Amino acid sequence: MREPWLGVVFDPTYDGEGVRVEQVVHDSPASGKLSAGDIIVAFETPPHERVAVRSLATQEDPDYLGSYAEYNEFMDLQQRVWEAISSSSFTVILDDGRRAKINPLAIPGPTALPAVFWWLVIFGGTSFLLGISAWSLRRKDPVARALAISGMGFMVASYCCGIYVARELVMPSNLFYAMVSASHLGFVVFAYAAISTFWYCPRKLGSGPAVWILAIWGAGTWLNETMQWSWPIHPFYAPLVVAFLILVLFTFLQWRKSLGAPLERAMLKWMLTTMLITLGLNVVLFCIPIILTGKPITSTVLTFGSVFVFYLGLSIGNIRYQQFDLQHWWFKAWQWLIFITIALIADALFVYWWHLTEITSGGLAMVVGGFYLLARQWFWGRFSGNSSRALDHALPHLVDALMLQRQRVTPDQQWRQIIERIFDPLTVKVSPDRREAAIIEQGGLVLQLPSLDGLGAMELFCCGQGKRLFVSTDVKLANRLLELMRYSRDIIAAREQGAQEERHRIQRDLHDDVAARLLSLIHQTREPTISKVARNALRGLRDVIYVLGAEEAQLADVITDIEAGAREQLAGLGVHFEWRSPERWPAVMLNSQQHINLRRISREAITNAIRHAQAENIIMEVGLNSGGLFLRISSDGALTEPSSWVPGRGLHNIKSRVAEMNGSHEWGIERQAADKQYCYLAVQMPYHK
Repeated sequence: MREPWLGVVFDPTYDGEGVRVEQVVHDSPASGKLSAGDIIVAFETPPHERVAVRSLATQEDPDYLGSYAEYNEFMDLQQRVWEAISSSSFTVILDDGRRAKINPLAIPGPTALPAVFWWLVIFGGTSFLLGISAWSLRRKDPVARALAISGMGFMVASYCCGIYVARELVMPSNLFYAMVSASHLGFVVFAYAAISTFWYCPRKLGSGPAVWILAIWGAGTWLNETMQWSWPIHPFYAPLVVAFLILVLFTFLQWRKSLGAPLERAMLKWMLTTMLITLGLNVVLFCIPIILTGKPITSTVLTFGSVFVFYLGLSIGNIRYQQFDLQHWWFKAWQWLIFITIALIADALFVYWWHLTEITSGGLAMVVGGFYLLARQWFWGRFSGNSSRALDHALPHLVDALMLQRQRVTPDQQWRQIIERIFDPLTVKVSPDRREAAIIEQGGLVLQLPSLDGLGAMELFCCGQGKRLFVSTDVKLANRLLELMRYSRDIIAAREQGAQEERHRIQRDLHDDVAARLLSLIHQTREPTISKVARNALRGLRDVIYVLGAEEAQLADVITDIEAGAREQLAGLGVHFEWRSPERWPAVMLNSQQHINLRRISREAITNAIRHAQAENIIMEVGLNSGGLFLRISSDGALTEPSSWVPGRGLHNIKSRVAEMNGSHEWGIERQAADKQYCYLAVQMPYHK
């Protein structure tokens, strides 16, 4: 920003006499004095007189020049023109003889710097941070050290290149030369440090001093170019092509060495694809065209961007790549590499076919790439077996298991159902092998999962019905779910144990204290009424003690117990009792709470029918329907509409017991046989098969 600023954008594609004005910035020193299309042939100042300018001065990067003589001529021209325009005032001489006096100013602010400068700053700074991040995670790892050195080299190359390609026209030759030399050094450091990563990763290729040989070779090429020694072809880009060939050689050796190692082969495939697409395009579209014609096909931004993508993939792969992460990173890399390729091709077509400017072409290329991203996102969401949807679908089942809503399903059954919901494998096999944690086998085709007790294992084959391999994130998810299921199982066991102990204590206290007192009262009293009440109380207490001691009971046994209790309750009262029930019941277990609540509800309903309606006929019906188990108790007698009842303790007890079973109930009046009215209580209770 300390350079003299004219407010002129020069045409870098012009190849005639002088330099051509492409654009004049509004309110700049040249505003109103120069216009687009003017060709400047010389600058004139009193101290330096007339200084001729050539189109060579607008060359974006001196690396495009094919010989040291052209390079030195370029630097000499930069110095002479800079001395002229760095004066407080100078005269511009145009090809038609017109003259314009200009007083240059300082660059008004960062916004006046071209976009290429900011792109290179972003690329270089991000690469440096990625390299340092890799090294900070594994400071003793040679691959991490190589990544850090490589990122630092790319930062130096990007920053220095950004400075001299962002110049308006010229820079002082000593500064220009220093920036170019530092940029070349940074690129050499980046290239050969990146190559050394392929010496160590995925496997070390050998024990020889290959890395030191690479370092010496890189230093030699830089010294040759800096000191302008002999080199048979292009002084800068030819060594980069050689570096790319060395990288291809190391990759080939790694490919051979990783034979029979699926993990290393998968990682190498991803890294090889990243390298060939990014650096391969860079060599084909940038380095080789410069060597052959002196002009690249792609722009500086896209060139540095492609190298940055390669470094980004290399860094992320070494920082985050874990066992069989081919699925995630392979597709991510391909998606973004295709995007970069489409943008590169579109940019080249727009420039060379439609002759658009660099800014317009770059913007349209990004739009084309954006359409690709949208299409890719739609296609991926439409046709890929997205594992997140399977996880979203399976999470309610996990919560259901953890919240004990499926108590009739064993924990191992719940574990298998959850795993099948999440991973949707082609097949699931049970193995007697013991496993401590989940593990991937057969190159990602099989996921071995331990059972909840750790005494067996499940073998899942092909995730997502064969649409993808198992990856390390699947292992982490499975291990976390296993921890939750085991934690839930332990909580259930602890709760059941505590509840059982409390039931036994209550059962013992009722039996040893309350039951003993009632029995003494029965034997000691001579009043028949008191004796009857005491006997009924003792009978009810024994029912409670029995239910407290019962863990679970078959549904058929519970129904038989309810019928026996109803018949016993109505015995000797002269009430006609009718029982309706299926002959066979499924093998379903009910817990003690459901058992006692059903018995108490039927007892309370019968008591209300006798006490309030003086019923002569009572009908009880039990069965199964789509909602679960239903119990219906109907009675005749002096009936009133249930809506007019004043709820007492009995009705409240029925309501609360139904709620404890997550069921529903209904009171009503209906007509049955012989056009006789009956009051009924209908109870519906869900159960788990």
